[in-house]
Amino acid sequence: KMERVEADEGEEREETVEEKIERLTVEIQDIQEQGERLLRSLSPITMPPVPEPLLKLRRAMKEKDIERELLLEDQRASKVVEEYLKENPSILEKADECPICLEPILDINGSVDLACCGYKTCRDCQEPLTRTGKNTCPLCRARYLPELKQLGIIRPKAAAGKAWAQCRLGQLYYYGLSGLVEDEEKAASLFRSAADQGHAHAHYLLGLYELQKDNVVEACRLFEAAASKGHMTALGLLGMQHFVGRGVEQDEMKAVRLLTVCSKLTTKDRRPHRLLAGCFAYGNAGLEESLTRAVYYLKPA
Repeated sequence: KMERVEADEGEEREETVEEKIERLTVEIQDIQEQGERLLRSLSPITMPPVPEPLLKLRRAMKEKDIERELLLEDQRASKVVEEYLKENPSILEKADECPICLEPILDINGSVDLACCGYKTCRDCQEPLTRTGKNTCPLCRARYLPELKQLGIIRPKAAAGKAWAQCRLGQLYYYGLSGLVEDEEKAASLFRSAADQGHAHAHYLLGLYELQKDNVVEACRLFEAAASKGHMTALGLLGMQHFVGRGVEQDEMKAVRLLTVCSKLTTKDRRPHRLLAGCFAYGNAGLEESLTRAVYYLKPA
C-alpha cells in the first residue's frame, strides 16, 4: 500500500512515487549515519562478531534500498512508456477501444472477444459482469453461447467479409478448436484477409505464422503493423527480434525500449519480462547491472 502523507489542505493524500523515493533516500542516509555513530562508539575489542544493533541497521538499510530500487525501476519504465506513446500518438488513436469504459485496449490478453457482435471489451469491465452471473452481451444483449455453438455465428460473418470474424475463424482453424480440423494454411488465408482490412490481431497472428515458417523479415513487418495499431504483444516480439537482429537491424537499446513498453502494458506475455530480467542481471544492452531490478521483472513472470 502507498504511504499516506498530509496534503496542503490538511487532508491525507497518497504519497507519490517521487515522494516515496525521496523519503526512502533520506531514511537510508539516516540509517547509514546511525551505523557510523554506532561503529565509532564500539571498542575494537568487541569486533568481531558484528554487534546485533549494527546487523539490524544493515538489514533495515538493505530492505529500504531494495524498495527504493524497485520504485526507481518502475519510475524508469513508466517514463519510457509515456515517452513512447507521446512519440507515437497514432497507437492510442488506432487501438481498439473498450465500448464500456472507452479506454484503449493495448493488451490483447487483457481483453474479451464478444463473438455475438464482434466487439472487444477490457477484462476490467467484463469480469464484474461475469461474477454477477450476467449471461448476455452488454452491448447487443444477445445470450452468450458455448464455444462450440459460436462457430455458427462466426462462419457466416467471416464469409460476409467481417475482419473480426475472419480473424476468429482463422484462430479456430489454426488451433483445431470448435470441432474444426487443424488447418494452418486455411487459417493463414483468413488472417491475411482480415489483415488486409487493417485488423491488428490478424497482423499479429499472421506474423506468428510467418515466423514459424522462418519468414522472419515478413513476420517483423507484420508485428510492426500490429504494434502501430496498439497491439503491445506484437511490439514485444518486435523488440525481441531487434535484440538478436533477426529480420530487422540488431539494436539492443531499441529492443530494451520496446520490451519495457510491452512489459508495462501487457499481462500474460512474460517473454519481455524474462529478457529484461536477464539484461539487468548481467548488465547487458546498456543497462546497469542490478539484481534488484532483475527481480522487478522476474516477479510478474
